[in-house]
Amino acid sequence: MSTPSTFVKRLGILRCKDGISHQEFTEHWLKRHAALCVKLPGLRRYSINLVDRARFPNFDYDGFSELWFDSEEALVSSLSSPEGKTLLADLPNFAKDVSPIISVEHQIVWP
Repeated sequence: MSTPSTFVKRLGILRCKDGISHQEFTEHWLKRHAALCVKLPGLRRYSINLVDRARFPNFDYDGFSELWFDSEEALVSSLSSPEGKTLLADLPNFAKDVSPIISVEHQIVWP
């Protein structure tokens, strides 16, 4: 199957859960949560982007994830799957809140 030139992308913009350190937040996200995310059916790409709050103190979030899918239908189906439900249920373990958005990525310069 050929790779499409556009993807539907779910960005999850997160804040660290109250009562845990930034290190605990980061370790949970990069290890436990990421291990759950890579099991999502139909996931094409996945990245975690951590924000250095000391460097950007006025930015109100601690990081964001990017989950790429072939279509919005594939994204919805994936998050509705047992793996998706497990993934979403893990969020309160390390995140105070998540602001999800869906965007369509148009690849201009792409490796």
